[in-house]
Amino acid sequence: MAMIDVLVPVPPEENDRTSATFALGRALAGVHIGLRLDPAWRSYETVLGTWSSMLEGDGAVVHRLVTGERVGPTASQTRADIDAWAQLVEAGVVGLGN
Repeated sequence: MAMIDVLVPVPPEENDRTSATFALGRALAGVHIGLRLDPAWRSYETVLGTWSSMLEGDGAVVHRLVTGERVGPTASQTRADIDAWAQLVEAGVVGLGN
């Protein structure tokens, strides 16, 4: 006789619904903030546009980075771009942090 496992999807426990948050601990004026964008996330451009405006409105200096390929002939340029960008920023949003 074959065993059949029936999986019942359930929502995560209440304490599993959060993720780590971070605070800059100071005003945004003069802080260099990095916003990283992958061209595959076209709708994320709208999110970063809104965040850029809000951050700049609070006096932050925004450094936006559009990353390239992670593998192949242009991967080394992408790594170099990320390294250079990381040296410019004090805090950053990488990925879908909204």
